[in-house]
Amino acid sequence: MVVQSTGLLAGRRAVVTGGANGIGRAVAERFRTEGAQVAVIDAEPADIPGVPGIQADLSDLDRLPTLAADVQHELGHVDILVNSAGVFQPCPVTELDRTTYDQILAVNLHAPVFLTRHLVPGMTERGYGSVLNISSIHGEHGEAASLAYDVSKAGLNAATRTFAIELAAHGVLVNAIAPGFVNTRMAVTDGVNELQTTTFRNIYLANKKLPIGRPAEPAEVAPLAAWLCSERNTYLTGQVVTMDGGLTATF
Repeated sequence: MVVQSTGLLAGRRAVVTGGANGIGRAVAERFRTEGAQVAVIDAEPADIPGVPGIQADLSDLDRLPTLAADVQHELGHVDILVNSAGVFQPCPVTELDRTTYDQILAVNLHAPVFLTRHLVPGMTERGYGSVLNISSIHGEHGEAASLAYDVSKAGLNAATRTFAIELAAHGVLVNAIAPGFVNTRMAVTDGVNELQTTTFRNIYLANKKLPIGRPAEPAEVAPLAAWLCSERNTYLTGQVVTMDGGLTATF
């Protein structure tokens, strides 16, 4: 596999979950342009040129040790882990069932925690590594019909901090990015794209609750991800970096 010899991530080896689409795909593509050797894990087939894909359901927590071994075998070792895979299913609390709750927490929280658990020993042994979790403003701000998602992202923020505390002495930095509205498939529920609704236009655009005036594109998140996981980041760890176009500044 030919990778670039220059760039922020030249020579580094990274695994990105949820890399078949959305933010995960944008991150995987950006990492490639920055010189990294990349593999992705996703429930769907990934078709990024030059990037091997491992198809797996991350809610199958028993498979995570094997997945960690598979990506290490594919790449030789792992310097960078980006936990981007996520699921969302709106549901009022009075209708929330255990199956839905467990599925969302498994993918959004438990899989990142245990993939990190299984991959960081190699990083600490080499004295270098970076873990980046793609969280959400939901980790700090609740919303109706989003209880399981809110809980999963709040937990992911907490995990980010605790991993950072324990791994800093071993040369491993752990951070998270918390996007707001992003133009991905997660914005679509039952065939309706919330970013195209009258509610979104009236509340967030017309009333300027979203100061930048538009949702982010996945490719706008990827450069920050690359910098956070690069050797240029020498000191920032344990942080959840909000990237929401000024949305939460208006709360």
